[in-house]
Amino acid sequence: MKCMHTRLPDYYAKVEAAAKRLRPETKFSISGMENVKTAKLASLRCGRIEQEIVQVTEDPEIAEIEINMVPFNPEEAYSVVIKGKRADGTCKKAVLDNMYATIPSVEYYLFDAEEIDDRRSGSRQYDV
Repeated sequence: MKCMHTRLPDYYAKVEAAAKRLRPETKFSISGMENVKTAKLASLRCGRIEQEIVQVTEDPEIAEIEINMVPFNPEEAYSVVIKGKRADGTCKKAVLDNMYATIPSVEYYLFDAEEIDDRRSGSRQYDV
């Protein structure tokens, strides 16, 4: 299982390294998963995203890589937008792909609770 999934911090490190692989001065930013504390991402997709970033940076006009992780089906699928920007901030190229993330649901944090008072609207009541 470990070989099939990439931890979220490792994913951040890998995509930043891919953005700076050809030119270390390339600026890099990633957004969209700031509120996700822990997740595991499909390793094959991570590798694919890395390759796409390197392909975008092959263009000598690209000075910045911006990655936006947009929830497609929250807690499962994200649309990844990879934007290659020129030094003046204009976008020259964009690549769209999917990323699947396994993120713990709320039950993960409730395993040791003796009593649960669920006050969310429309939610089911927990039986402990």
